[in-house]
Amino acid sequence: IIVDIFHGLFKSTLVCPKCSKVSVTFDPFCYLTLPLPLRRDRPMEVTLVYAAPQRRPVQYRVVVPMMGAISDLCDSLSKLSGVPAENMVVTDVYNHRFHKIFQMDEGLNHIMPKDDIFVYEVCKPSEDGSECVTLSVYFREKTMRQSSNTSGTVLFGQPLLISVLKHKLTVDHLYSVVLEQISRYVKLPLAEEYSTTCPDKGTCNGSNGVVEGDIEEMEHQDSGQEGKEKLAEVDPCHCEGYMQVDSARDLQPCKKQHFTFSLVNSSGTSEINSIVEGKILKLNAFSALAIDWDSDTRRLLFDEQEAQAFEKHGSMLQPQKKKAVVALRDCIELFTTMETLGEHDPWYCPNCKKHQQATKKFDLWSLPRILVVHLKRFSYSRYWRDKLDTVVEFPIRGLNMSEFVCDPRAGSYVYDLIAVSNHYGAMGVGHYTAYAKNKVDGKWYYFDDSSVLLASEDQIVTKAAYVLFYQRRNSEEHTAPSPPQEECDGMDTN
Repeated sequence: IIVDIFHGLFKSTLVCPKCSKVSVTFDPFCYLTLPLPLRRDRPMEVTLVYAAPQRRPVQYRVVVPMMGAISDLCDSLSKLSGVPAENMVVTDVYNHRFHKIFQMDEGLNHIMPKDDIFVYEVCKPSEDGSECVTLSVYFREKTMRQSSNTSGTVLFGQPLLISVLKHKLTVDHLYSVVLEQISRYVKLPLAEEYSTTCPDKGTCNGSNGVVEGDIEEMEHQDSGQEGKEKLAEVDPCHCEGYMQVDSARDLQPCKKQHFTFSLVNSSGTSEINSIVEGKILKLNAFSALAIDWDSDTRRLLFDEQEAQAFEKHGSMLQPQKKKAVVALRDCIELFTTMETLGEHDPWYCPNCKKHQQATKKFDLWSLPRILVVHLKRFSYSRYWRDKLDTVVEFPIRGLNMSEFVCDPRAGSYVYDLIAVSNHYGAMGVGHYTAYAKNKVDGKWYYFDDSSVLLASEDQIVTKAAYVLFYQRRNSEEHTAPSPPQEECDGMDTN
């Protein structure tokens, strides 16, 4: 009964590209799996944080290849912003910290539509070979727990990426660079502005500006932190907006420092070490710093509204393209399109006695009385797994499949829809519902677990439609034809 009602036949034609050997086989099927035309690109919304401190971040909408890499995102953003792609670091910011810092060769499939993606402009490598390091910097507020009379810290604000020459990596230099970077939204009283012309304090060697004294070892290898990747080493001296200094004595603060530094883990939640003034710090690209503020200073100096302010590029104001609507006919034509086998899936040619990348074409030889159509909504690749929510328009009545059936003896293949299975959710998790037509009263009903509701025909075609069930008109008058023996090399019944 199953074979008589649900089985049809595929005709598969293989042609060898070398000797033109043609192989034809017929394979039974009980449901027709149709591919959906895939989009080749996707829009992404990202925020570019410029190196110039006084410039607000700008939000862009870029178009990137669906199967692209982080480098493709940077290239697209570079065309809109003018910032060189090699000067960009792409990050995922979550809860005031860097959830992930991406490498250029990572796949864009790691970025979900709801992720907050911030791209930081850093400086191009120094031409004189000076060694520098790019550091993560978090904002923390020091709090007092009244219950235990102990202090703690809470993250706030947008994290920074700063690039510092290693031979100038002192607390005073860090303070100068960070203060310059946050000067747009941290406003100091005029009398307390940070100065770079203070009287001499301490001694300098005069040649490289390094303060004489012990070197504090702060090697921090936090490679075990998930998502924390090594950043490109860059030169702040080549970056617009950096404060240029000549010696360490120029970096001595004339007034009170309004925040302090701590060496923290990559999430900014755990303090590893305190940082001592007056010494060269040995940090690397895995190091993360926190700048700690007391509550009063944050309230007085930190402009929360300006810190969160950003501008929108023209690309954000352009209306987004509506998702394409695909006709069921398009899916059938895509299924019957000739393709060339991949190098990892060759066909063994009996004439050439070797595997060849043959051309392959599927045709429909016969169709069953009940045609089950499976829409291939789940897309798989080496780097990408996704569910396609494309709306496929399928007819409720009068689906004419006659032109797609290649058996010359075949009659009319006209179908009417009798049921639809819907899938909501993603791969591995989801929920199924169904629409079905009652044969007795001719009405449509919606089934959701134990709930059954009367439905209308205009509710049936949705992006959730997953499996379609069609019944052939006058199906009792037709029997499924068999393949012609003279044309068949073999029939796979497995």
